[in-house]
Amino acid sequence: MLESMRSHAQGWIAKIILGGIALSFVLWGVGDYFLGGKTEPIATVNGKPIGGTEFYQAYERQLNAYRSMLGTQYSTALMDSLGVKDTTLQTLINRRIMLDLAQQLHLAAPESVVLATVQTNPSFQSESGFDVQRYHALTRNMGFNSAQDYENDLRLNIMISSLQQALVDSAHVSEAEVRDRFNRTYEQRVIAAIVVDPATQLDKVTVSDEQAKAWYEAHKQQYQSPLRIKVNSVAVNPRTLADDVQVDEAEVRKTFEARKADLAVPEERKAQHILVKLAAGASEGARAVALKKIEAAQARIKTGEDFAKVAKEVSEDATASDGGELGWFKQGAMVAAFDQAVFALDKGSVSDVVESQFGYHLIRLEDIRPAHEALYADAKDRIRQDLIRARASEEAYKLSQDLDEALGMEANLKAAAASLNLKVNSSDLVSRDEAMVDPALADPEVAAKAFSTLPGQAVEIVETRDGRFVAIEVVERVEPDTLPYAKVARRVLTEAKLDAAAKKARAVADEIRSTTGKSLDELAQQYGQAKYISKPVRSNGQGDNASWLSQALLQQAFATEADGWVDQAVQVPQGLAAVRIQQVIAASGEEYNKQKQGITAEVKKAKGEARFARWMASVRDQYEITTNQGELTRFK
Repeated sequence: MLESMRSHAQGWIAKIILGGIALSFVLWGVGDYFLGGKTEPIATVNGKPIGGTEFYQAYERQLNAYRSMLGTQYSTALMDSLGVKDTTLQTLINRRIMLDLAQQLHLAAPESVVLATVQTNPSFQSESGFDVQRYHALTRNMGFNSAQDYENDLRLNIMISSLQQALVDSAHVSEAEVRDRFNRTYEQRVIAAIVVDPATQLDKVTVSDEQAKAWYEAHKQQYQSPLRIKVNSVAVNPRTLADDVQVDEAEVRKTFEARKADLAVPEERKAQHILVKLAAGASEGARAVALKKIEAAQARIKTGEDFAKVAKEVSEDATASDGGELGWFKQGAMVAAFDQAVFALDKGSVSDVVESQFGYHLIRLEDIRPAHEALYADAKDRIRQDLIRARASEEAYKLSQDLDEALGMEANLKAAAASLNLKVNSSDLVSRDEAMVDPALADPEVAAKAFSTLPGQAVEIVETRDGRFVAIEVVERVEPDTLPYAKVARRVLTEAKLDAAAKKARAVADEIRSTTGKSLDELAQQYGQAKYISKPVRSNGQGDNASWLSQALLQQAFATEADGWVDQAVQVPQGLAAVRIQQVIAASGEEYNKQKQGITAEVKKAKGEARFARWMASVRDQYEITTNQGELTRFK
């Protein structure tokens, strides 16, 4: 997106302003520019300041992490809703306190530990191991001025982590706690329910005009007209510009020669395989069974049986029906162990047993296509189109820049477009739904910008995912308003009746729960509702993925005694459920012995983290902490 700085500025004024900004970046640094040169701290801990630059750098690192994680779903509004700004500040305060305590306790991070932490970080690795250039580039991208600054920060983090880990590790876990967690996790239940469908209650409820009007008054927010806008737009489309781009044969040939090495076709291999699957973390017994099965298949092939026939009978993946056929692939396309094995085979030969993260394989190499240089005749059309697209994209960008500059010198979008001989499209008043079929607003990014802009605001240019540049000017905006009752009366009556039917369904479900002396079958027949019975299921839903077994239902079902009813009707996709515990199946002692070590670690970690949180809260009470919300609000 090209941000405009021109609400009232002319082009030459904007250039002076931009020049001033660039100069301030050089003299003071990006952080100081955004802080406006102020020195007031964001917070203090025992009188020691947490400055704006320190906060800015930490906050930007957090935002960059979210940008990388969320991609196009990232937005400033989402960051505000997640409270990233306040979380960053509280983390800095806690860090300052823990650093003070670590120093009091004479904790230190040896240089060897810092070095080992850096060199074993996967982010800094390339194929050949630790990559110094990658390390320097990534630490700069994280917001550090140098690798040394990153290492200093890491040293402090190691000290703080040592203190935190000591507190977490000090947590004691009893056998009873482990057993309780195990029981809650591995206990199974058979759950039964009679689900009352609200649709079956519609003919049993009535809604008068007075009740419908009362519903309308209580739910006016549901009956709003949509926001509508009218826009002028200009689209700069590289696909349209591509029609006028000419690329001569000499340039195509020159590009081919420059890219010839990249265009070379690497060796390809065609193979079959047999797979016996093995789950991650499988027991020794399971591994022995799988290995025995793959070795039996290997023995059959060695005696002369057809590989494809054995694959169809033995292999445990989707290729089995095709005799294990994998087709053609280049080196690096398969997982490492498989790839290494298949590219070491001779044509027609079969590998020894190969283990990968998927299980045990036997691989037969069917054919080899040797690597060969690219031919100009094969590549020239593709290169020509690549050059045309690249030049058209460059022209589109330049034209968007010209439009951006023209917008700073003209009164409106139409005048700016006319100065560049660009076409302006004008829409009718449209809602968000109607905008989806409007060519100017169909792109989600363009629509999002348009519907968040007010008339009179500076025109902005949005770059879309397909490479277009779209300038949007909102000329009219009609805000949502409550629709009059007469206009929505039929909808109100329908929704009020649906609500009444849902309440009636809940009452029927509660009535079923309170009925005694009848079986579930008798109750289902009496009330004309569906009965559901689960498979043995754990509290996390493992064992039965039926849609009526919602997390809310499972949570309440596992808090209810055997043969008892859940104490209230539960909303599920099918309606209102009266839920009864049919059977409780305790986990076996053998399972407990197998899971005990892992569960102990989980309980210890959770207990240690809770202890650390309580300790941190008590320690904070011993420090004088102030925060400057006025300064904090300046960060966007």
